[in-house]
Amino acid sequence: MKIFNWFRPSVTPEIGRDIKWTKIIGHVFRVLDFDRAETTIDKDGNVLAISKIKPYGYLHVESPMFSQSLILPIIHRDDFRLAASVYDDPQLTEQIKKLELLVTYIPKEKYPMGFAGISHALHYVLTTPQTIEKLYEKYGTNILTKKLENIFGIFVWEGELRVQVNLNPDI
Repeated sequence: MKIFNWFRPSVTPEIGRDIKWTKIIGHVFRVLDFDRAETTIDKDGNVLAISKIKPYGYLHVESPMFSQSLILPIIHRDDFRLAASVYDDPQLTEQIKKLELLVTYIPKEKYPMGFAGISHALHYVLTTPQTIEKLYEKYGTNILTKKLENIFGIFVWEGELRVQVNLNPDI
């Protein structure tokens, strides 16, 4: 499904355009869909974007914190590579149907307006259904990074990056 068309903007609010990045730091979203925006990964693992100024791709997400779904642009190649690793793996694609893929935006360093700088900032976990509802029901929007680590694992910005799998989140 094509989530966003540059010539006809989506009516779905986009983070970074309609919602400030600073408003979503540390919040959790359920991934509904992944739009590659024509970005590819070659046989050597290089991420090849069609534009240097547009995002690598987009995630269509939802969260109890917002009344409607949102578009989350993927602006770092490693964040794109991680999302693609889930959707390119037939076993994980099947798991997404039974479980749910969650994402949170936690940059290593917070620059003005919430930008992540040169490090990737999207962290993913494949987990049990309703985890996000339980998390927001218990903590509201005051979720501490320590509590997020109980679901996402320890946040890593360098070295081996991977999508976590946590079938028993400690909320």
